[in-house]
Amino acid sequence: MKRKKIKKRYIVLIAVVMVIVASIVFFVQFTALGYRMTVPVRSFSELAPNVYISENYKDDLTEAGKIVDEARQRVGEFWGAVESNPMIIISDDAATIRKLGGDHDTMSFAVFNVYSYIVLSSDYLNVDVAAHELTHAEVHRRIFFGKLGYQSLIPTWFDEGVALQNDYRDAYNEEAWKAATDNGRNVVELGEINTAAKFYVGGLEERRYRYIVSKHELNDWIDRNGISALAGLLDKVNRGEDFDTLYFAK
Repeated sequence: MKRKKIKKRYIVLIAVVMVIVASIVFFVQFTALGYRMTVPVRSFSELAPNVYISENYKDDLTEAGKIVDEARQRVGEFWGAVESNPMIIISDDAATIRKLGGDHDTMSFAVFNVYSYIVLSSDYLNVDVAAHELTHAEVHRRIFFGKLGYQSLIPTWFDEGVALQNDYRDAYNEEAWKAATDNGRNVVELGEINTAAKFYVGGLEERRYRYIVSKHELNDWIDRNGISALAGLLDKVNRGEDFDTLYFAK
């Protein structure tokens, strides 16, 4: 009887181990975040510290490195001091991009520290997009550091609005805001675009409108309060204070 109990325990233990191993394999091989996290051990070369580029990349490697450097410099000048160190992943292979789950976006998660993974396809490899995504990583580092998981502590319009401060594309500039909002007479309520589900829904022009409104809103707030106030707001939200109370008091 005792041997049977021991054997049963071993069977249960083996089953648990197999489930854990299968879960890890599934996460690494079949989820975008898992694939990004394991890029250093895949078919990528390290172009620069924490910058990985797919093997057989066809475009100019030197130019790719210059774009990343210029984007980092822009973000550093905006904040004054940068706390984040996201992994940047560059690829021109369509199959690889699908596995990475995006062609110009940032995925972040927090386990006391904050880990961000930026993917840039060759179609979006320019200073504006790179700086935009690096700014997301910096916001996420400041807002989620010391926490577990990924919590909705800030609205989507704010996250995108800050990122757009370092994105100088004409599609989101002040002239675009005037045209899209009839010079401020047609501006969506921020509460209507405060979640990802609300912000990213719809066609290209609908989404572009929300980006434009968000950039203008944050540009106006920063003009009134300054970068130090922005950094302070993120720090206070990280420590548990309410975003709306802090932001709309300014």
